[in-house]
Amino acid sequence: MYLPKPKTLAETGLSKELLLRLVLRHLQEEGSLSLPSLTERLCLRGSVVEPLLQELKILQQVEVRASGRAGDVIRYALTAKGQYEAQELSARDGYLGPAPIPLEAYNRLVLSQALGERSIRRDRLEQALGDMVISQELVNTLGPALNSRRPLLIYGHAGTGKSFLCHRFNKIFDDEMIYVPHAIAVQNTIIPIFDPLYHWRAEDPMHDQDEDMDGRYVPCKRPLVMVGGELKLDTLEVHFDRQSRQYSAPLQMKANNGVFLIDDLGRQGFAADELFNRWIVPMEERRDFLSLPNGLHFDIPFEQILVFSTNLDPETIADEAFLRRLGYKIELSAMPQELYKKVWLMNLDKYQLIANESLFDYMVNELHENSGKPLIACYPRDILGIARDIMHFNGQAGETLDEKILKNAWSMYCVH
Repeated sequence: MYLPKPKTLAETGLSKELLLRLVLRHLQEEGSLSLPSLTERLCLRGSVVEPLLQELKILQQVEVRASGRAGDVIRYALTAKGQYEAQELSARDGYLGPAPIPLEAYNRLVLSQALGERSIRRDRLEQALGDMVISQELVNTLGPALNSRRPLLIYGHAGTGKSFLCHRFNKIFDDEMIYVPHAIAVQNTIIPIFDPLYHWRAEDPMHDQDEDMDGRYVPCKRPLVMVGGELKLDTLEVHFDRQSRQYSAPLQMKANNGVFLIDDLGRQGFAADELFNRWIVPMEERRDFLSLPNGLHFDIPFEQILVFSTNLDPETIADEAFLRRLGYKIELSAMPQELYKKVWLMNLDKYQLIANESLFDYMVNELHENSGKPLIACYPRDILGIARDIMHFNGQAGETLDEKILKNAWSMYCVH
């Protein structure tokens, strides 16, 4: 995708008022700036920024600071009037960064980068989940579910690997790149979008080396936004932070063109019905309707793979109508013994433990059988980890793991 740097104010899609405000804020922050430095901070051409400086000079808010030495670069600084105006602006809006892109350009961008139906092939899915032990039946179900772009519910007993599985979904798109704007403008309100917590920069030689590429966009991998029991409903709306004096984009906006995982569904500080009611329309229309604190309403694309994960019974946290809208429901349950053994061997290797073949039979036929615990992936991972800790503490590193140590680790891990 080629995103050329705008040559005129009109091509930015932004109002002159908004850009004048940003120029004042940058000059206030730095004290004085040359035209090249200011254009670099705004990610705009000099042909756009210079007329703004000239207008601010006419308004007596900006002046030229000359060093008196021949050949020195001209620097611009705020006058007393400009300082007053910048202070008034910063009290209302603390954003200080590249120029935003207009809302309309953001919406077009998200739609152009949307995950298409049938874009995931079997080989890509199996490669992304290559460090997991899963059945072909799960792959056969998961592939069509992700391809459908419909919301997905993954449920099952705690420890079956739901979160571990979901965390690997964005690996499916590891070789894909999208563009994320630093910020968008809804009329004259700036909302930051790029978040290094979720948006991982991608290598893009064309973007980095071509001076005509619009620097307001950041090349990134497709995002994976993960939240759990800490999720609050207000993080799904545009929020104004009074301390930083900046707006924050809702989480689903940051997840656009990627994956949004809501883990531990039903364990948030609000009823799951409130979340479902909030997203009924976005899930059906693939559009989300937002508003600013000043009452201005706007809509954005809802273009992401939305995944819910829970260890609760789905029928206890959602009504039939909502479950029907999810489309795909996938249950993760106890593993067959042959897959469970693969997990056991994988974790022996991970923890660099030595064990006889008979120790696996002891784990299954004695520890699991007598306790009624299902064969799920968390047991080999966690119990062998405890066993390693015990052996290191007792100076037994490198020795063969035996039944006594394994049973001790099991007792420490399981609640009786």
